Amino acid sequence: MFSIGELSKQTKVKVPTIRYYEEMGLLAAPERTEGNQRRYDAAGLERLSFIKHARDLGFSIEAI
Repeated sequence: MFSIGELSKQTKVKVPTIRYYEEMGLLAAPERTEGNQRRYDAAGLERLSFIKHARDLGFSIEAI
């Protein structure tokens, strides 16, 4: 499981952008701890990596 900060470091996507992708529905809302911290699994990391790669290639959010 990854915190949002760890996910950000691994994918080089800023934390506010990760939250934005969640709000848009591009990234599934993760599980939360009792302290309400986001915890992402490997599938979330892969999904965010895919989104980042698509954005780097020039795809719009709508196309993704």
